[in-house]
Amino acid sequence: MWKSVALAVLTFLLSAPAVAAALFFPVMLLAGPHSTILPSPLQTVVVLLGLLSVLALPAWLSFRVFRRFEAWRLRVPRAA
Repeated sequence: MWKSVALAVLTFLLSAPAVAAALFFPVMLLAGPHSTILPSPLQTVVVLLGLLSVLALPAWLSFRVFRRFEAWRLRVPRAA
C-alpha cells in the first residue's frame, strides 16, 4: 500500500511542473496582464481554469496511477 502512495505522490510531483509549464504560455497569451485577446471577465475565467488545471490534472494522474498500481498489486500472486 505504501508503495502505491509513494508512486502516486511521485507522479504528482513530476507531473505538476510539467502541466504548469505547458499551460503557462497559453494562459499568459490569452489572459496575461497586457493581453487584449479576451475581454476582462473572460481573462479571469481563463486564469482560474488554468490554475484549476494545474492542480486537477496532476491529481487525476496520481489517482489513476494509484488505482492502476493497486489493481496490479492485488492481481499478482504472493509467494508463501
